[in-house]
Amino acid sequence: MTKTNNSSNTSNIFRRIRKKFGESKSEKLSSSDRNLLIDSEQLNPQYQTPYYSPDITNVLFLSKRGLSRAPLAREIMRTLLHFSDLFGGVRPSARGISDAYEFCPFDKRMVLSAKKFGYDLSGSSRRVNMGELSSANLIVPLDRESEEYTKSRKFYIRGQVRPVSMFLPTNHSPYLPDPFDRDELSDNQINYEEIIRSTELACGKLMNYLPALV
Repeated sequence: MTKTNNSSNTSNIFRRIRKKFGESKSEKLSSSDRNLLIDSEQLNPQYQTPYYSPDITNVLFLSKRGLSRAPLAREIMRTLLHFSDLFGGVRPSARGISDAYEFCPFDKRMVLSAKKFGYDLSGSSRRVNMGELSSANLIVPLDRESEEYTKSRKFYIRGQVRPVSMFLPTNHSPYLPDPFDRDELSDNQINYEEIIRSTELACGKLMNYLPALV
């Protein structure tokens, strides 16, 4: 696969991989490439705090439950990194902030919706711990609850905190929509597709920001 020379050209990446694999599907990573991107928690059956290398920039996505938005953002970033010069130098991870959802399987509706876009979400929600907060070079809260969470734990945070609003269009809501907070009459499929496309926009712009951290 050809890597991009300019990480800012992320919108072209989405167009290119969808043109090749269909409007609603992205390119699948090879098994060897995906192994390089596996989150360290999957390598540790005891779910201990992952080991962080000083040579790798750690980007931590936070959401209220860690069931849908955070793992989606992580998977989108993995895809973007695979097509960039930053591949191998940045490790994205996803966590929730609530004990109530610890080890709950990812939201099945998000899993199915993301699969249509070529993103493979599998696993369970993990609650963030203080070691992970302090080891992250960049923390990206995706909703109001996780942003407030980081503000109340500044003592543990040594990296940067950049709310997702920094990476969304000015006319967009400051947070990614909560898939569980919707009207009963709303269309679930449209709701999830909106979240996926908004997350793609945010991750695409975030790619422009990463070189300053690496």
